[in-house]
Amino acid sequence: MDPPIKNMRLRFYGVQGSGSTFPSSREIGAFQDLMDTELLQKVFADLALHVDSENKLDRSLEDLIGGPINRKTLAEYKKRFVVPAARIYGGWTTCIHVETADGTDLVFDCGSGFRNCALDLQKKWGDRGERHLHIFGSHSHYDHTEGFDQAAVCFDPRNQVHIYGNGQFLYSLDSYLGIFSRSVSADILGVQTPVNFSLMPARFRAVQILNPETAPQSVRGETMKRDIHDLRQPIVLGETRITAFEVFHPAPCLAYKIRHGDKTFVFCTDHELRRGRDDPRQRDSEEKEARLREQAAGADIVYRDAQYLRSEYDGLSGIGSSNPVPRQGWGHSCIEDVQEMAGGCGIKQTYIGHHDPNRDWGELNWIDEALIRGAETRSGKICLARAGMVLDL
Repeated sequence: MDPPIKNMRLRFYGVQGSGSTFPSSREIGAFQDLMDTELLQKVFADLALHVDSENKLDRSLEDLIGGPINRKTLAEYKKRFVVPAARIYGGWTTCIHVETADGTDLVFDCGSGFRNCALDLQKKWGDRGERHLHIFGSHSHYDHTEGFDQAAVCFDPRNQVHIYGNGQFLYSLDSYLGIFSRSVSADILGVQTPVNFSLMPARFRAVQILNPETAPQSVRGETMKRDIHDLRQPIVLGETRITAFEVFHPAPCLAYKIRHGDKTFVFCTDHELRRGRDDPRQRDSEEKEARLREQAAGADIVYRDAQYLRSEYDGLSGIGSSNPVPRQGWGHSCIEDVQEMAGGCGIKQTYIGHHDPNRDWGELNWIDEALIRGAETRSGKICLARAGMVLDL
């Protein structure tokens, strides 16, 4: 049983960027080799404790492992050794669940990781009658919405699903599912998925987070029923305050600052600190980077997109086996910039996500190791985010 939640509990269900990935046979083999080597080192260290002066075992193998050599005794013998788990980053796209001490369930983005998140929510809610889920979307790109139409929470009539985001994010869900407008145009119906609102008995509420200083209230699809929330005002759910703010990306994109008790979590994905000439896009990026730093200053945990190393962003080196391609304007930041931000803003723990789909497990592992070692000389922790992580605040 999980311990009580003091403020917030974070579960990372998806931290992959740009599209879901699965390990290749080469990656699986490398992982298996690592685990086998770790185990064999411990087994031979144990055997070395039971040799005589002639370097021969002082007892039989049956005595050593506690019985005849078979699957059961070998399994029991293996339990004597603690093999450090290899870092597994997961191939599901962005989804983070935040559960608060007063029982509010928040989900940030519904990439493919949302499918597993939704299953766990259904199990957690059990026989509860009225169930509320609050989803906060960053932006409309498919890798941040792809898990929605297969999520178990959408198919239970007891569920009230409140979905917050900018107009483009809400429209991206409604255009092919009709969950807010209760209709899908004939030219879109069935194109992306056989599922639509008529097969989803959960109740859906849309809340458009709108900056009245920069955006019109209208969006594509005026039949989409929605409430309007002023970006400049926090969203208050029980004892939790969620502050949305705009970041720099090719599509309109929101980041969120979540505050409960005396703890702060900042969720920021798909933001680019643009490196380039002095033009309006450059200035816009720098202004939004400054706003992000202001919101993240002193935060307990920050989840931050940094898909590239600076050499990859500049097009001087490729990722994995891909050719070098300049990635300016693709909407993602550099790992080195996030490192600098983490130290400059006094962030206690920084988790870098939105891993590039061309980057294999071995490369992620050495980047992660470099980040962890580099943070040993700093006051805050910084590492790559991994699906399956559970963090308590």
